[in-house]
Amino acid sequence: MTTALILAGGRGTRSENPNLAKVCVHIGGKSLLQHHFDLLASSQVTDVVVVAGFLGDQVSRELEAANAHGLKLRLLAEESPDGVMNALRWAISCGGLPEEERLLVLLGDVLMSFRIDDFLHRWEGSKKPVGVVVHPSTHPLDSDTVFESFDGVTHAAAKGTVNPDIPNMSSAGVFAILGSQLDRFIKEKDFGSDVLPGAARANRLFVYQSSHYLKDTGTASRLASAREDFSSGVFARRGSLLPRPALFLDRDGVINPVRPESPAPHEYQLCTGVAEAIAKINRRGIPVFVVTNQPGIAKGFFSELHHQAVRARMDALLAQAGGFVDDYIYCPHHPESGFVGEVPSLKRECRCRKPEIGMIEELARHHHLDVVGSVVVGDSWRDLELARRVSARFVHVVIGNALPGLHPTFVEPVNAILWAIELLS
Repeated sequence: MTTALILAGGRGTRSENPNLAKVCVHIGGKSLLQHHFDLLASSQVTDVVVVAGFLGDQVSRELEAANAHGLKLRLLAEESPDGVMNALRWAISCGGLPEEERLLVLLGDVLMSFRIDDFLHRWEGSKKPVGVVVHPSTHPLDSDTVFESFDGVTHAAAKGTVNPDIPNMSSAGVFAILGSQLDRFIKEKDFGSDVLPGAARANRLFVYQSSHYLKDTGTASRLASAREDFSSGVFARRGSLLPRPALFLDRDGVINPVRPESPAPHEYQLCTGVAEAIAKINRRGIPVFVVTNQPGIAKGFFSELHHQAVRARMDALLAQAGGFVDDYIYCPHHPESGFVGEVPSLKRECRCRKPEIGMIEELARHHHLDVVGSVVVGDSWRDLELARRVSARFVHVVIGNALPGLHPTFVEPVNAILWAIELLS
């Protein structure tokens, strides 16, 4: 059985109003606490415990006035709030929850709409005791980094830790943990900066990447941004639990120049205006994905570690313009042999190398996408054929000769992306 724990404590020293409990802040005419109840009502979770610390009387009144949607709600008031992990241990010991309980932990000041049941199902299937929802951060230096590498190794580091070779992916403030495992982290106080790195080092952390809506509202500026997202429809578009249309971008020739094929990470550059265009579609609430063939890995031209470092550089350059990609998927294979230093295990036919549709299928399955309503932007016949096979619309970036029969076509990648945004709007 799974119990949701909404952590409503914390002093909120950076919040818009430190004298108002974080979960009592209103967005779109309702409190954050009510938003949490609305989302949980869409899942199979029925038992909900709200853990209140500072300003607990406000939380109690908000709970009494809330629409419970049939959820079984309880309020537990911490006597001495002292970090997320102590709140969880206290909820188990004083809240009557069995130690074998599965705990879904929601940080109360995060406005969110994502597929809870899918996260829990995949976490339980992983057989790992700790789970975390991650997403690209709009403030990566103030977020706990969590990234699952190409080799299955998870990198987790507390906020403020800078590793230029790790792509932009951070904890979203949603966790899962087996109640019986809390004693393993007896000395830890914070989930993000303490538990996640320890669980990652022990290979006991399940990472769930989400392209849905999850935004921290703990500062005045982030709260203002969340309110704007709600009023503009961004929250509804990105946070929809129905299949969502998306933008699929080829990388080489669209996001960055085609040459050099394997730049050193510090030499990697974006095409002019692309970062700003991607930031624009981020602000529209439309998910953005990179779908790229990288046959140089199979040919031995560069390693997957090198490729990951280049991706991290791409993320850093996008972040400078306020942009991000929701996920990045690549095919490392190549069917032809004969290259010096090639990787034999990767020299094969596959279902992921474009124009095969394996990468799009994987993204659509994981992120719950409406592929037919989506747009592919690419520079080659492989991208065009990929779009045709999945019945998505195609926007052509011309490098060399234009593909026949396409209109309009674009020489500058930024203009192609801007056109795709109009098609999706």
